[in-house]
Amino acid sequence: MMNFRSLVSPEVWCDLVDRGRRRTFQRGSLLLRQGESPDSVIVLVEGQVRVTQLNECGNELVLMLRGPGEVLGEMGVLVGRPRSASVTAAQRCVGMVLPAHAFRGYVDRHGLQAVIYRLTVERLNSHERLRVGLLHANPVARIASVVSLLAEELGRWEGDQVVVDLGVARAELAAMAAMKRSSAAVALSCLQAAGILSLARRRLIITDPGQLTAAARGEAYGEAADAM
Repeated sequence: MMNFRSLVSPEVWCDLVDRGRRRTFQRGSLLLRQGESPDSVIVLVEGQVRVTQLNECGNELVLMLRGPGEVLGEMGVLVGRPRSASVTAAQRCVGMVLPAHAFRGYVDRHGLQAVIYRLTVERLNSHERLRVGLLHANPVARIASVVSLLAEELGRWEGDQVVVDLGVARAELAAMAAMKRSSAAVALSCLQAAGILSLARRRLIITDPGQLTAAARGEAYGEAADAM
């Protein structure tokens, strides 16, 4: 799993949580709004959120789902620019709210500039891979690209499988892939039939991460790959 908490020690994480003011956000609540002044960050300790962005045409794009262990709104606070995206609770969430000056002081105190830079670069790379994946006309490649990114962001290893708990319905995957729900459902079924993915209620189980990567690249996967 790739998030802020995974890159710092338990002591440094607890210091951040202890400095915040606890708030509960019900499903559908807006945590951060695109274009707002970055006057605070939210440390997500429970629940899952949707990160969305309005494009130039006013259409809402679903960028990512994020879970516990995230710091939301940190880049706007650190660079002093308006928020680049909106964040909405996909389910009941609990967050610790810190004023911008308190978060900047925390980063300086623990020397976390390199950590935040690393996380930012890794996410940029991941989203670039997703952008390239979504250029495929192949619907399986498009949905596989989204599942791969979710595995990086939210997944946990259980043996040789990766489990992704979703706080939203699988229909959200279609929005992230810019696909119709029916097309996304067919693509997910193809991955399941190939033994790459197992579908459960609000859960994805990636049974063959290597083949998922191949599918996301638009390459042969499953039995087709074995026959080559």
